[in-house]
Amino acid sequence: MLSPSLKYGIVLAFLSVLAARSAGAGLYGFNSANPYTPEEKILDMKYLPMQIRNYRADMRDNLQMLIDYAKENKPDFKIITHEGQELLYRSAWEDARDGYNLSRRKKGSIEDTTFLSRENETPQQPKPDTPEYKYLRSIDAVALNNLFCGDGKEQNITFNNNLGLIGIDYCQSSEAADRAIVRSVLDKKILYVFENPENAFNDIASQPLINDSAKNVNKIADARNILLLTDDSRYTSKDRFVQDISRTNYDIVVIKPLFAHTKRFSPEDIRRMQFKKNGSRRLLIAEMNVSEASPQDYFWRDRWKIGAPSWLVRKSFVEPNAVIAQYWNEEWRRIIARHFKDIVATGFDGVFFTGLQNHFYFEQQTPLE
Repeated sequence: MLSPSLKYGIVLAFLSVLAARSAGAGLYGFNSANPYTPEEKILDMKYLPMQIRNYRADMRDNLQMLIDYAKENKPDFKIITHEGQELLYRSAWEDARDGYNLSRRKKGSIEDTTFLSRENETPQQPKPDTPEYKYLRSIDAVALNNLFCGDGKEQNITFNNNLGLIGIDYCQSSEAADRAIVRSVLDKKILYVFENPENAFNDIASQPLINDSAKNVNKIADARNILLLTDDSRYTSKDRFVQDISRTNYDIVVIKPLFAHTKRFSPEDIRRMQFKKNGSRRLLIAEMNVSEASPQDYFWRDRWKIGAPSWLVRKSFVEPNAVIAQYWNEEWRRIIARHFKDIVATGFDGVFFTGLQNHFYFEQQTPLE
C-alpha cells in the first residue's frame, strides 16, 4: 500500500480535478451546487474492498442499452453526449482497477502497485469488437465544456475523426466570446457560448446565432449552430415556449423532453419546433440525465430521499435538489429505460445525454491508491 500521507495527497489531487468538473448551471463544468463535504474528502476506509466495480463500464453499458433501443426503432436517431470522454476508450483507470482486483484475489492485500503505472496514459483508439469501440461508433457527437475558452480537451478524443464536437463555452468577456465564435467557424465546429451564467441554458435572446443557414439539417454534420434551452423556468406557458423556439433559425435545439418536468409535448408541438423560422428542417434533441433523479421528475415517488431507496446516494454536484443514483442498480436501469422509450416515441430527433461524469464520484469512494 502507499503511505497514508501519499495516499491522502493523491486523493486531494483527484478531488481538485473532480471539483473542476463538478458544477452546474444545469450542466457539469460551470457552477458548483453541492460540492464535496470535508468528511467526503477524507476517506476513512478500515478495510480494503475485495473488488471494485468498473463504474465506467457500468455507465457505458447503460448508455449502450439505450442507444441500441433507439437505433433498432429509429435508425436515424441522433446521440450526443455531454463530456464523458473517458467512456470513449478503454481507460487507464479501468486497467488499474483490473490490476487491483487481480491483486486482491491472488494475495488478499495490495503489495504490488504496478497496476497504477498506466494511470496517466494517453487515450488510444479502441480495438474492434470491444464495448468501447461499439460505444464510440454508436454516438454522433460529444459536447465539451470550454472547448474554445478553456484548456483544449479536444485532444483527448481526436483519434475518431468522424465524431462531431460541440463546444459549450463560458467566456468571461465579449472579446473572448467573439474570438471563440471566430475559431468555431474556422474549425467548422458547433458552439454554444455565454458570458453570463445566469442566462445560460434558459434564455434565447442572449444566445448569438452563429453561421445562420437556410439549409435543411438532417444530421449533426449539417449543423452550424445550436441552442441549449434545457432550463424552461422562465416560461409559464408551454405554448409560448414552443412558439419562441419555432421563431428561431438554430440548426439544433436541445430541450427537456417534458415542459416544466411534467407536461408532454404534443406531436404538433414537436413538429413546430422541428422547423426553423425560415422554413427549413432542424434537429430537435431531448436532454436526458442518465444518473440523477430529482423531485420534479415525473417518476419521482413521494417517499424517496437520499438513502431510500438505497441506490439514491448523494446530492447532485450540479442541481440543488437532484440526487445521484447508483446507476447500475436494476430498478434505476428500468426507470431510465422507460423514460428513454418515451423520448423516442415522442418524436424527438435525438438525445443529449448528461450525468456521464458521476462515475468519478463512485471512483473517489473506492480509490485504487
